[in-house]
Amino acid sequence: MSAHRRWTAAIPPLTLLLCLPTLTAWGQAFNSGSTGSLGALAPATNTTVVLPADGILNYTTVTIPTGVTVTFQRNATNTPVTLLAQGAVTITGAIRVNGDAALAGLTSGSVGVTPGQLGGPGGFRGGDGGIRGLSPSNGTGGQGTGGGDPGLFPAIFTRDGSYGAAGFVNLVPLYGGSGGGGGVGSTAQNGPSGAGGGGAIVIASTTQILIQSTGTISANGGDGISGSQTTCGLPAGGAGSGGAIRLVAPQVTNQGALQARGGGQSCAGAGSYGYPGVVRVECVTCSIAATTPAAFIANTLGPITSASTPAVTALPSVTISSIGGVSAPSTPSGSHGSPDVALPMTSPLDVPVTLSIQNVSVPMQFYVKMIPAMGEPQFFPATLSTGSFASSTATAIVRMPPGVVCVLLAYLNYYPHVAGGFSLVDGEEVEHLLVAADVGDLMTASLLTKSGRILALSDLSAEDQERIVIAAGVM
Repeated sequence: MSAHRRWTAAIPPLTLLLCLPTLTAWGQAFNSGSTGSLGALAPATNTTVVLPADGILNYTTVTIPTGVTVTFQRNATNTPVTLLAQGAVTITGAIRVNGDAALAGLTSGSVGVTPGQLGGPGGFRGGDGGIRGLSPSNGTGGQGTGGGDPGLFPAIFTRDGSYGAAGFVNLVPLYGGSGGGGGVGSTAQNGPSGAGGGGAIVIASTTQILIQSTGTISANGGDGISGSQTTCGLPAGGAGSGGAIRLVAPQVTNQGALQARGGGQSCAGAGSYGYPGVVRVECVTCSIAATTPAAFIANTLGPITSASTPAVTALPSVTISSIGGVSAPSTPSGSHGSPDVALPMTSPLDVPVTLSIQNVSVPMQFYVKMIPAMGEPQFFPATLSTGSFASSTATAIVRMPPGVVCVLLAYLNYYPHVAGGFSLVDGEEVEHLLVAADVGDLMTASLLTKSGRILALSDLSAEDQERIVIAAGVM
């Protein structure tokens, strides 16, 4: 056993809509904010673009020819892709920010966990697979606010990664999809990993965006692994949920494919899929072919960066500043395999987790989600935030198992009066509407019942989702 109790803290920005800047009026000139410093993006062969620290790419024009695929290398803080152009964006090839597919566990060699697969840029990684030789050995939950649950023995499937934010369509700030849960290990085989969630990308042009009939922009969740990896049996490595695509330009034409699908997996003909993501198109002149899922189309052009017109300002954020009195790093790994914070074995089970919050009204109710290396995720309420809109703090007392690495994520209690419009959901009284906050995860919303159950908004009827969106004033 390690000489220290170890926990991993994922340090997330906050995902909120209540602090959004005002959208531009139809008559106001739109500017993507691109400086053009990178010149023209016109690759002749498949290309991986290295994302800068802020994830913002400044081009003059963008032309992706037929047969060419552009992908992106994640940066240290796993920001979404912000691709800006002064002139036209024309895509006849492919731009992809997909999550990685689940990975099968080994039957020989290492008996360690099967590492969760990465999400696309701005998306979340899947859970780790269980360890071979421990019967049974659960995997870990997928990361992200709607991450898939770890596998449970005997033969039931993991819950796939959940995006859960179909009604919240402004996509400011922008986040990707959640990862699928890791599968169960057996005496003979390591458990499969969970798949990564789809990434997140915004493409903005001061003039126009054209996706030709052969063109594709995709932010799909990674595929899971079915059954016991070769046959139906032990729980699978869960599929990742779809990510987020946002297009902004005075003129947008899509004749090709815009995809933010959840990953797939099947067993004996029974399908099991990650939740779909979100596609949003903002344009004055719009010609949009069918998208997957169906696109939200707005005729106002919203803010992209602080340099765009209109400019994005005062975005809300939250970080986990300390755990048990130990300061957290500014750039955490958020990984079970590489702890960011180590506490002495003598630390109490109940550990204070301090949140540092910016640009959020006070007081607000926050929650911390604890994802252990083995076992089910748990939720812990924080104190109501105190301070000012510009800067406030809150503290949650989180019970973490000794000697187990845990990932921590922060949640916000968003618009509790909205939840009051749903006195009974699935036979239970609703306590709060939660909007979750993660590195790389978009606006996952859930209902918290008085008994403590978490119900994903995406599991409600379309009518109920619409009522919540209208009540929250975020359409």
